Amino acid sequence: MSKSNISSSWIAQFKPGDRVEVSSDDPGFRGSWFVGTVIRREAKNPNRYVVEYDQLYEDESGEKLLQETLDWIQLRPPPPPSEKKKVQFKFGDEVEAFHSDGWWEGAITAEHSGGKFAVFFRGSKEQIVFEEKDLRLRREWVKGKWEPPFEQVQREKEVS
Repeated sequence: MSKSNISSSWIAQFKPGDRVEVSSDDPGFRGSWFVGTVIRREAKNPNRYVVEYDQLYEDESGEKLLQETLDWIQLRPPPPPSEKKKVQFKFGDEVEAFHSDGWWEGAITAEHSGGKFAVFFRGSKEQIVFEEKDLRLRREWVKGKWEPPFEQVQREKEVS
């Protein structure tokens, strides 16, 4: 989603210490979300935040966590965990899979025994098998709300 398509009447507000997920438009990273914490809001540009990642480092030594200054449009809160019954994944579900230190958007292309699922990633044209614990249903953070709403998806999954 481009910045020009976003209404300026709604801008995300995050505080230092807030947990966030960060998207990237860098080649090879489109469709991924990496977890971090808001360190501060920029004083000169209140629509930009300094975020420290949980699992991305400044260099190969892995000693110092990476911090980046990011536009608010690249941030969203982590989705709440699924409530009630466990989500039942099936062929065709749009999901996010935890892989290479982040959540990557894909689609389930096969169901395997033992609670495993094959997920195809459009961006990299890869298919990887994941355990159910490393998957979540894909949602969009739109104007301060999850789309589709968690309750709606939960009911649809319980009925099907």
